[in-house]
Amino acid sequence: MDDSLSFESLLAGAKKFAGLALQAHRDRDDEVFVLHTGVSIERLMKAALVKTNPVLLMETGAVKDDRALLHFAGLRPHTERIRTVSASAALSRIRSAGWLTKDPDLDELIELRNGVVHLGPTEAESADVLATFGRTTNTLLAHLGIAPVDYWGNQYSVIEISLNDQLERVERDVKRLIEQARHRYRERTRGLPSTAVQALREKAVITGLTYPTERDGQFAVGHVVCPACENPHAALMLFTSGVESDGASAAERRESYAGYTCTLCELPLETIEHVEAAGIDVMDARLPEVVVRVAENAIKALLKTLEAVSLPREPPQPTS
Repeated sequence: MDDSLSFESLLAGAKKFAGLALQAHRDRDDEVFVLHTGVSIERLMKAALVKTNPVLLMETGAVKDDRALLHFAGLRPHTERIRTVSASAALSRIRSAGWLTKDPDLDELIELRNGVVHLGPTEAESADVLATFGRTTNTLLAHLGIAPVDYWGNQYSVIEISLNDQLERVERDVKRLIEQARHRYRERTRGLPSTAVQALREKAVITGLTYPTERDGQFAVGHVVCPACENPHAALMLFTSGVESDGASAAERRESYAGYTCTLCELPLETIEHVEAAGIDVMDARLPEVVVRVAENAIKALLKTLEAVSLPREPPQPTS
């Protein structure tokens, strides 16, 4: 296979552009910073894909014969220019594999990078982009078994500081989300007899899940205690397949995190960072409560599965 598409070459390119991105951030050149950040993440994602199987770099439908396929498989060289998947497609495959979780900030970073390439200067909050860049890169490095300090070199402390600042912001945001969820719960239960509130807490309704639409596959569902309404029955955590038992480690659960929902207060925790900032330990989720197949009709499939384990779909009516 073309040496430029090897794991070593892609990793070296990702590291090179990471350094250039941090230099641009130091020089306050946001346009160059965003551009190099996007290139670095794209190459690191492709390095992760090619390490698993070079065929994962193929752009679907990009070729009309098997020459490129044979080239990626290392069976014969292909002299024509080889097209690889776009950054967005690589991200989709990475998420489908469970190596990265849903992260709106990362989606925005990819869009910002594309905007710089095609449209010119793009406004961005460089501190937020740097934190997203560092967090995403470190997650991929952990998957690849590479120590962040070796990858970042003398810029490692800059990334650590950025992630700490971002963590403080996430903690503030999550505290606000928890207070808002508590308010929703109080509004919903105001005026109900205590017996009705107790029944509602014990027989919670599953109305929906926050899950990444890029994924389509089997998910494990486990209960946790909600940090907002403190209900042990209504809050569920979703994990990608591979952690269907309590034997999965904390690192495996973090990487496999796919969503959270609480029926009673609707606390939204979209990322694993939100979960941890809320004080939830992923090891507290009892697995497997339910294993479901999530696809286009996710909520309907989940409700049908929960019916099979005798969880009610309708809340109990308040008594007079």
